[in-house]
Amino acid sequence: HRLAAQNGRDSWWLAYLLDQDEDERAKGKTVECGKAYFPTQSKQYTILDAPGHLHYVPNMIIGATQADIALLVISARKGEFE
Repeated sequence: HRLAAQNGRDSWWLAYLLDQDEDERAKGKTVECGKAYFPTQSKQYTILDAPGHLHYVPNMIIGATQADIALLVISARKGEFE
């Protein structure tokens, strides 16, 4: 969270951390699906950060097909995002 805040991306820190490409981080738009993993004692979980921008819908669909479940997160802040 601190790294994202230092680079002006504190409102979407999780996407910032999952975006590995510096161009994605600089523009603030996920283009490729980002992945993060975390294990528990009984299962391993994978978090996919799929693009949500209109121009990258095909990449989002590819990311979504890899998931068993999905959570759609949409910002409700005025003037934030598109």
